Amino acid sequence: MKDIKIFVAEYKNYLSEFILKGGRDDVLFEAYQNLIKLLDESSAQAANLLDIHNQALKDVLNIRNDNDKVQWIYIERATEFLAQILIATDALLLSLKENVERDPLTGLYNRLAIEKTLTRMWVNAQETKTPFTLAMIDLDNFKNVNDCYGHMAGDDLLREISDVIRKSLRDGDVVMRFGGEEFVVLLPKADGAGAKMPLERIRKRIEEGVFAENNIKITASIGAAVYPDDRPLSADELIEFADAAMYEAKAKDKNRLVFYSQLDGKKRV
Repeated sequence: MKDIKIFVAEYKNYLSEFILKGGRDDVLFEAYQNLIKLLDESSAQAANLLDIHNQALKDVLNIRNDNDKVQWIYIERATEFLAQILIATDALLLSLKENVERDPLTGLYNRLAIEKTLTRMWVNAQETKTPFTLAMIDLDNFKNVNDCYGHMAGDDLLREISDVIRKSLRDGDVVMRFGGEEFVVLLPKADGAGAKMPLERIRKRIEEGVFAENNIKITASIGAAVYPDDRPLSADELIEFADAAMYEAKAKDKNRLVFYSQLDGKKRV
């Protein structure tokens, strides 16, 4: 915790004020704003807060000499206070986790989030017996962009390409930055025919676009694999199939969409 002594003192002050001033919402709101700033990921745990709360409550009640009935009113208010603080800390932890799974450059989900999201969609496709397409998108000759225009221009290009991909997809589709200039697109309830239209739309918009301040032109190679048509045995194998198709697109002069079903002998990387 950033400063446990400061947090405990502040918590006790707000708890005391909330109890003794009738459970006012403005006190609770101020506590939200100030107490959360004093927490970090390692300390924003219910067990830690409960210990602090119990000690603070004992201190607060010891300054009163009312009868047990009155003190139970205070305890009920204190419980309400703690419940609200725990809700706020849950939101904080969710936000911290979300930040870890987001690519800071593009705002897309990153590789850390892929396994969880892909597993969920894979299981759903199996349970609902619906198709599911995964695509790998790799920007062609991206190294040349960094070499010619610098890494800042390359970053601007990646941000703009991310927007192009995101805006080309349907509701429910997901795009993630896999690393470098490579992206993963997940298209639930889409077979090969259903996935071809949005993936070709992405390819064409990238090909026709002019990006960053340097008016950069670039293309993308896309490989896609489909469950259950390509008979992948796992979500990892679906990625492997899409990756193999993407490498085939690269080998065929780039700037094209290739499905795993089109590969001769079903090549693998």
